[in-house]
Amino acid sequence: MVARGYTDIKQGDLVDTYSRSKFEDTRRKAKKFGAMGSTIRATKPHEA
Repeated sequence: MVARGYTDIKQGDLVDTYSRSKFEDTRRKAKKFGAMGSTIRATKPHEA
């Protein structure tokens, strides 16, 4: 992200985003592989 010009990069906490999937297969695979989700926030200043 830095290489693309983003600044003020912050990562949110890891959360179990897949445990509530309506698809049993997704829940099973996420549990098997320990899949977690997170949000990333960043700022890309306007070019002058």
